[in-house]
Amino acid sequence: MKITAKQGKGTKIHIHIDGEYLLTVDEDFWFSSGYVSGDEIDDGDLAAFKEAAGSRLAFNSAMFSLDMRDHSEREIRQKLARKYDEQSVDSAVFKLLDLGLVNDRRYAEQLCRELFERKKFGKSRVVSELYRKGISREIINEVLDEYEEENEPDNVQRIVDIIRKKYYNKLIDEKSRQKTVAALVRLGYSFSDIRQAMSEFSSDEFYEEY
Repeated sequence: MKITAKQGKGTKIHIHIDGEYLLTVDEDFWFSSGYVSGDEIDDGDLAAFKEAAGSRLAFNSAMFSLDMRDHSEREIRQKLARKYDEQSVDSAVFKLLDLGLVNDRRYAEQLCRELFERKKFGKSRVVSELYRKGISREIINEVLDEYEEENEPDNVQRIVDIIRKKYYNKLIDEKSRQKTVAALVRLGYSFSDIRQAMSEFSSDEFYEEY
C-alpha cells in the first residue's frame, strides 16, 4: 500500500492510502511520523499510524476545549468519546493528566469557589454539581472542608442577602413564599437555614412547617 500526503488548509495534511482518503492530521504529526509521501506501508504499520493519529487528533481536540475553560477528567472523556474511539481517548487523557493539563483537584477548587461566590449556591448544591462533573467524593470533601475553613460561610446571612436581592418583592402571599422557599432549596440551602433567614422578613407562622 502507498501512503500519500496532500496539503490542506492551514496546517492540515490529508492522508490517502492507494489514492483513497484515510484521515487528516496536522503538519507536526505528519513530519514527525517518519513517512514521506509515496512511501509503502503495510497493514501493521498502517494500524499503528492510525492509532497514533487518532490519539493526536483527540489530544488536539481536548486542548481546544481546555483553551475555552478548565474541564474535569470525566468531562474531557465524554467530549472526546463523541468523536474518537476508546483507545484514542485513553491515550489523549493519559497525556493530559501526565502534563497536568487536566487535574480534578484544581478543577474542583476553582468550581467550588465559583459556585459558592458567584452563583451563591448552598453546600448541598455545590456537592451535587461537583459530583455531576465527575469529581470523586474524596476530593469533594477535601475541597469543601478547605473552603469552609478558609471562608467560614454564614449560610443564613447568605440566604438573607439572596432574598433581599432577588425575592424580597415577591414575598407577598403564601404561594409566593412557597416558591421562594423552593427556589432556595434548589440553590442548596437547608430548610432550617431558610426558615431562620425568612423569619427576618415576616413574623407570621408560615415558616414553622419547614
